Order: sequence, then structure tokens, then C-alpha cells
Amino acid sequence: MAAAKTKIFLSGPLQIICDDGRDATPPGTKAKALLALVVLSKNAVRSRAWLQDHLWSTSAPAQGAASLRKELSRLSKFFGAQDLSWFTIARDTVSIDLGAVEVDIFDTDLPPDRAELLEGLDVGDPEFEDWLAIERQAFWSVDTGEGDDTPIPAQRPAHWGRQRPILVLEPMETVGDTADVAITAAAIHDELMFLLGTLSDVIELRDARRQTAPVEGYILSGSVVGADTLRVGAQLTSTADDSCLWNGRFRFRQGDSFDAVEEIAMELVAALQLRLRDGHWADIWSARATSTEAWTEFQRGRVKEGHTTYDGLSTAIRHYEHCLTHDPEYLPAQVAIGFCKLDLIRLGMARDPDSFLSEVQTLSARLRAEHPDDAYCIALEAFTHNVAGHTEEACELMRPVIDRWRNSPELLGYYGTLLGYDGRYEAEIAVCRKALALTPHPPIWIESNLAISMAQVGDKAAWHHAHNVLRNDAGNVRARMVLCALSAEAGNTSLARRHARRILELEPDFTAETWAWAPCFRDPDHHAHMARLLASAGL
Repeated sequence: MAAAKTKIFLSGPLQIICDDGRDATPPGTKAKALLALVVLSKNAVRSRAWLQDHLWSTSAPAQGAASLRKELSRLSKFFGAQDLSWFTIARDTVSIDLGAVEVDIFDTDLPPDRAELLEGLDVGDPEFEDWLAIERQAFWSVDTGEGDDTPIPAQRPAHWGRQRPILVLEPMETVGDTADVAITAAAIHDELMFLLGTLSDVIELRDARRQTAPVEGYILSGSVVGADTLRVGAQLTSTADDSCLWNGRFRFRQGDSFDAVEEIAMELVAALQLRLRDGHWADIWSARATSTEAWTEFQRGRVKEGHTTYDGLSTAIRHYEHCLTHDPEYLPAQVAIGFCKLDLIRLGMARDPDSFLSEVQTLSARLRAEHPDDAYCIALEAFTHNVAGHTEEACELMRPVIDRWRNSPELLGYYGTLLGYDGRYEAEIAVCRKALALTPHPPIWIESNLAISMAQVGDKAAWHHAHNVLRNDAGNVRARMVLCALSAEAGNTSLARRHARRILELEPDFTAETWAWAPCFRDPDHHAHMARLLASAGL
């Protein structure tokens, strides 16, 4: 018969019961909190530094370290007196042997009316409060299932939140001993390092010549073959299963090698974006030939646009304008300027929203006349309708686009946003989930919008998605706004105000009323509900 184990109860007040029925719950709030932090970690191991940051975050480092040593010493003596050996304190870590204990929330089918996780545990540390808020939401078995009553079937991706893929760039192999082969191989590698470096916010780039440890991510490799013409091959491979996500072959004359190197490098970067992040959008902008200078400015604008802050959007507009000085007809940059100006209005940041809207309406009308079938020109027109207060028309305009491009993450994200403004939040949630499932590293704004829509309908998964966004983008105001509103709605005023202070650090002009542009919402109460929650937190 298996030996009885010590039981750790986390549902309700933290309690530890030995195999003989003795209560071995340590005294002291910090001791209980420390145990909770360890047992709810991956493999029940935490570093001392991490524990110190979550229990003594407001103390000076030396003082916090001393307090942690004192608390660990007390716990060691307490469990030693109880003859319990599953709690281990090492030089750098603290751990619990899960094989020697039973944890109620790990091994039991909890009833729907279960008690609160770690009920009454309050240590007064803001970092611990944030951690506990996340754990309590996860404890309630947040439903991420999909409903059938939605316009687009949803599916859950395996890894939401993996926003920044690691890419290892290998040197180009050479076949042939001519000088042109070696020069071309080195030039392609250097050009790729430069162009990929402009995407540092969305791709974690590593040079294989300096990378010694294995990585979980992707490898971009290739070769240059010298003959009558130079031939270049390249492939993008996943390290997870060694599958080839993309491969390409290029030929060019030796006399044209300089221009060809730039062209090949741009095609490789476009392929990377197409397979890992932006789907159809990458296909759109890469299909329009332009100069390296214009292309680079456009990519820099894309990175800044993803920040969705006033400075980020304003800087993105400047990059797109610089792009157009190199190539005045480059359509993706013209469309992107329109979207940035509309985003400044929608997110309550525009200094003169009426003027911006008029400019974008003029731009949109011209682009639709010149490119009537372009998906992004249609999307831009749809959002001009939305910002002008015509949400139903905006959704109707976008629906045929989605019917045609059902596998484009960005276009689905756009459509989901419009559905939310139209008050159809459940449909928006399904569409955003579909968008997130289409690419392993989705644009972060899609999950941010998902969190907002879930918060509007009271779906507790909003906590999870907002924190997921912050793990990838700590300065994301929209995700912080969701947490502020959720905390206020849950009655946790101190946590709500803490999020509010952080929002004002990131966006000093942010107010509850300007969290979004009210005319975008078909039902004004949806804007007002969020505004009331944010106002209660002091915004």
C-alpha cells in the first residue's frame, strides 16, 4: 500500500496536514506566501532572487535579501521540528519535492463552488498581489472553449503569446572557389543581418557564428553556387521538429550581384514574416517591388506601429512618409499612414480627430478608386466608416474581404475589431481566436483586442490574455487598461490604482473618457462601462 503523503491545501486558506493528521501549517503570512510561490511554480522550484522580488519588492536589495534569509531559516527550523524533508533550501533556489506531497488543486476534481485560492493571504506586496491575481483567475479553470454561434469557426492555437520568434542566421555556404561566390555569400549574410535588425521588436535575431547553445526557434540558412550564373538557395527551418517552413531558389548574373543581393535579402525577410507572423499582409507588401531604402523605412514603421502608443504611432507615420519620399507610389505605406491616423483617433490619442478623419477619408477615397479590389484599401475604408460612427456599414464592407481571405491574421483581426465596435463581442472573440491560431507568432495587438472584448462580456480569460500581452510587451497600455478595469470591477481598488499609475507613466495624457473614441461604438454604454471602471481607479 502506498505510504500516505503530506497534504498541501491551497483551495481556501493555505493549510499543511501531515500523514498522521498533524497540522504543519507554518505561522506567519510571509511564510505561507513563500510556500505558495514555490508550490505553484513550474516543477516547484523558484530562485531566491525571484522570491525576493515578489515578497520584498519595495525593500532595498540588501534588506530584502536579509529578510528572505531570515524567513527561510524559520521555515527550515519549523519543518525540521515537524520531521518534514520535502522542503529544500539551496544556495540559489528553494524547492518542494512534489513526489512527497499531495497538492489539492493538482490531484482533485474541484467542485464548482470551491473556495478561493489562498483565501485571506495578503502580504501587502504589489508584486505578490499581481501574481496572486493571475493565479486566482487560472484557478477558476478559465473557459477557452469556442461557441458555434459565430461567423467564423474558432480554434485554439498551441502557443498563444509567442510573439517574438528567435531566428538564428547561419552563414551562407559556398560551392565553388571563385571570388564572386565568397563575396556574394558574405554580402547576403550582412544584408540579412541589417534588414532583420530593423525588426528587432518582433524578431529576436542571433548570428550563428556567435550562438553556441541550442535554441527553440528557427534557422535561416542557405548556399551560393558559382557557375555561369550565380545560384542562391535558402530555407527556413523550425528547430522544434526540423520541418522546412519555406525554401527559395534564385539565379542572377554576376554583373548584377549587388542589386540581386538586396532583392534576395528582402525576399527572405518577407518569407519569414509571411510564415511566422503577418500572413497575407506580408504577401501584399512584398509583392510590390520597391527600393531597399523605401522597404527598410516601411519595416521600421511597422515595428513602431505595433507599439500602439502616441509616440509609436506618430513615429510610424514619419517612417511611412520617409518611405514615400523614396517611392511615392508604394501602396502599403500609403495605407499604413491612413491606419495610423485612424488608430490615433480610435485609441483616444488624436489632438484633432476631426481633421485626421477628414484626411483619411480623402486618402481612402483616392486609394479605393485607384485600387478597388485591394483588401487593405477596403479595410481602410471600413475603418473610416467605423470612426465616423457607422459600425454596421463598416462590418458589411469587411465581410466580403474575410470571405476571400479567411487565413489572413491581420484582416481577421481587423474584422474582429469592427464586430466588437458593433457590439458583437462573442463574434469578435471567435474571430480573434481564429486569427491567433493562424500563425505561431501573431501580431500582439490581436491578443490585446481579444482581452478587451473578453473584459466587456465578463469572460475571466481576459486576465490571462492581458497578462500574456504584458509578458511580451511590458509597455502595452491596452493590456494594462484591461487589468485596471478588471481589478476595479473585482473590488481590488489597490491593484486597480497600481495599474492606473503605470498607465499614466506610459501615456501621461490617458483618461478614462478617452480610453477609446466613443463614436466608434454602436452602443454608447459599451464605451461608458469601461470608462466608469477606469475612472474608479483614478484615471
